[in-house]
Amino acid sequence: MNTLKVAIFCVMICIFSPISSAQIIGINPNCPATTHVISDHTPEQIHIQLTQNPSEMLVIWATPGLTNSIVEYGIGNNLDNTRDGYEMCYEHDMVFHFATMTDLLPGTEYTYRVGDDHAADWSDTYTFTTQDFEKDYFEFVAFGDHGMSDEAQNTANLVRSFDNAELVILSGDISYANGDQSIWDDHGNKYETTMSKIPWMMTPGNHENETEDGFGFDAYETRFETQSSSGTDFWHSFDYGGVHFIGISTEHPYYEGTDQLEWIKDDLAAANANRENVPWIVIYGHKPLYTSHGHPTHDDTMIELRTLLEPILFENSVDLAIWGHDHFYERSWPVVNENITTRGLNDEGLMFVSGFSPIHIVAGVGGKDSYEYAEEQPDWSFHREITHGVLHITVNHTTETMHVEYVRTDNTIGDSFLLVKESSKDLIITEEEKGLPAPGIFLNILVISFASIIKRKNETLSESY
Repeated sequence: MNTLKVAIFCVMICIFSPISSAQIIGINPNCPATTHVISDHTPEQIHIQLTQNPSEMLVIWATPGLTNSIVEYGIGNNLDNTRDGYEMCYEHDMVFHFATMTDLLPGTEYTYRVGDDHAADWSDTYTFTTQDFEKDYFEFVAFGDHGMSDEAQNTANLVRSFDNAELVILSGDISYANGDQSIWDDHGNKYETTMSKIPWMMTPGNHENETEDGFGFDAYETRFETQSSSGTDFWHSFDYGGVHFIGISTEHPYYEGTDQLEWIKDDLAAANANRENVPWIVIYGHKPLYTSHGHPTHDDTMIELRTLLEPILFENSVDLAIWGHDHFYERSWPVVNENITTRGLNDEGLMFVSGFSPIHIVAGVGGKDSYEYAEEQPDWSFHREITHGVLHITVNHTTETMHVEYVRTDNTIGDSFLLVKESSKDLIITEEEKGLPAPGIFLNILVISFASIIKRKNETLSESY
């Protein structure tokens, strides 16, 4: 709707309704006309996201009516810091607000609320904790293909059960709105409890592309903000807890010569050169490079992605690759061109020295109806199962390890393995030679040492349903 139409609409509202002229000051031509006259400025869909600066936290929220964007925040019960933000809209009757909390101290819990002084409509107060650079471990959660089903709610409940998790990675297919923008709103409200406390970092999936419904990627691009050297919300990278995360878009061009592929090459090369400061590299996106789904369209995309991206991942020694799209769980061996590069310490598939080649995980287990995979399991596939759950990953800076476990929504463990830096390999082998238990049990001892896992029933590598 152009500026003239918005102005005419608002003038008519003023003439035929009791709304005062003060309520339509500051018309934003980028927002639907209805948002200029709706008096409901109650914040909803509140969620936080990381910026490139660890002393900042971005908060995003929505209101039905157009109003200012203000965040108040502080330590404890104090809300003595105030920052103004900005508004964005697309062809949906909601206004989206963005404000960045700055000058945050590390390892500190902050309280915040969002709203507008003039409208006197404020949210409840929420809390989050900034990155603690002195901690000797970092936990995060990852999955794809979420939605609004009962299983999706179980997934969100599982995420909340990890008390020490500091980050959520969602590798595409977020709300499954499929053109119905109210579903996006429902998704943001349904999971606000978690998303307002822990940053959720997203990449787009095929269901974020609502082109057939006239929206394209507008909903995704307006509702989320991923600041990065890429200059786009579709692919990005950031460092957190000793991990360099790179999120890519399998829904945008990634061929030779495209902006995305050139950026991926440069970003991974820089990250690999920075291993001394940030030892681990995790890549995530929607469509997988390895899957035994077996459907021709999935296989064609898989081969195309693998041809273009796998050499770059291998060259830069990416440790772990997390994908969605296929609604089951599957973990590969360390693999290149379908060839297993190592079977790990003691050939059991439970512990690996990192750096040989990436381990790929399909984790489209966030809540949508499960897929069947091909009857024949490929040689490169270590474990697969048809369940729902999340990846729970712990990076231990002292032992230089990354522990990865697939936790089902009933809190049982479907799969588990440990990545070890070369510099720590001898220590682990030495401890085993001293008479400690075999690798599978030794792995459990390491896992149980993490506080968040003590609370749960640990059935490592139990049989799938």
